[in-house]
Amino acid sequence: MSTMTTDHLSFSSSLASAVVLRDAVEAPITQRSVVVNCATTDAFTGTAQLAPLPPLSSTIVTAGTVTGELIVVVVPSESADLEDRARELGWRNFYGSEGPLLLKSPQDRVGTVSIDRRAVLHQPALPSGPEAFAVRANLWFSPAGTDCGIHNIHPFIEVHTQISGYGRMQKFDTKDHESLYEDQQLSPGTTNPVPFCTDRDGELIYPWHQYRADTDCIWLALEYHKV
Repeated sequence: MSTMTTDHLSFSSSLASAVVLRDAVEAPITQRSVVVNCATTDAFTGTAQLAPLPPLSSTIVTAGTVTGELIVVVVPSESADLEDRARELGWRNFYGSEGPLLLKSPQDRVGTVSIDRRAVLHQPALPSGPEAFAVRANLWFSPAGTDCGIHNIHPFIEVHTQISGYGRMQKFDTKDHESLYEDQQLSPGTTNPVPFCTDRDGELIYPWHQYRADTDCIWLALEYHKV
């Protein structure tokens, strides 16, 4: 008997419906959805022929089923007034009255996963072994042309999944736009490549980086916090 559970996340709304599937076995997908594999084991999507969805990655599924340990399914609204609707929902402006417009939804705890940092961070010199990490998620909105702020401090592992619009994750040598050295393009249904932090003596080290919204954008942030 399947032990699958399905819960709406706290930021689920008419702007973007969001549910988490735990221990899903051939859960049906009946409308165009962004499907995110939050676990460190493969998930599977498809109809008659299943295909793997690797850990910490995503795709768009229009029909069929999904199987996996911890999956977030987001159905974005087709509305054009994303900023107004996000404000109506009470999303807070991360920078207040100063800085770029960056609206953040409530954050929710999605579940707990086992992470081998050597494998997930692709650092063969790290010791190998499973550790428990709590997965937290929230949505962000920024309007077209927004640089969302260059920073390099996070006490967690993170990846970002594009829900609507077109954006990018950018890396810099310094806290200066002129020092850009990598530009990861994000279209709906894509997640930036493997987490780009490194583990140095137990401390997560990030390069200077930011999200940039090329169009009006909604994206999903996934944070992995050591328990």
